[in-house]
Amino acid sequence: MRRSAARLALAAAVLAGGALAQSLPDDLADVLAGLQPLQRAAILRHARAWEAWTPVQRDAFAARAAEWDRLPPATRAQRRAEWEAWRALPAVEQARLRDAAAAQAALDPASRQALRAQFEALDLSTQQGWRLGPSLGVDYPRLQPLLAQVPAGEEAALLRTLHAMSVEERDRLAVLVQRTPPQARAGLRRALVSTSDANRGGWLALQLER
Repeated sequence: MRRSAARLALAAAVLAGGALAQSLPDDLADVLAGLQPLQRAAILRHARAWEAWTPVQRDAFAARAAEWDRLPPATRAQRRAEWEAWRALPAVEQARLRDAAAAQAALDPASRQALRAQFEALDLSTQQGWRLGPSLGVDYPRLQPLLAQVPAGEEAALLRTLHAMSVEERDRLAVLVQRTPPQARAGLRRALVSTSDANRGGWLALQLER
């Protein structure tokens, strides 16, 4: 881990225009050459953070990284998905989840275990739906056909739109989703996202009248 951190710091120095370019290992240089600007910026941020840490903080990070590496690949993939889902949530949804986590932590162990068992008894699709936050998690069973097989480049915009909608608008959308045949759902998604927040209620009402 210490060696990896040193290589990261070295890469950051090179990217920042330092004089260490000639010392950069060939394998790392090849990787850096193909990075996009945002990726390079991320390396710089991580390297600066590492340089600012105390030895205790670095050792703690190394321990967490080693623990992460020992996890099965499937577990790491699931946790990455959960983290990405968390980052995509609006701040108000994150706050609601923090409050819920605090309330759960205050429960006795038996009650917490019962809640965990209740969640694990749900089918996998429903569990994944709750990653979208408390608001969309409730509506996920009705909106699932619209959220299924969304191209990666369109998912973020769709989720932002759904989070911006009122409960009543999502109720109308759920009805519209059920009426829309599978082959027309991609068009429905695009039309939904392209409609402004101010006009979305009227647009939904118009679609339901057809």
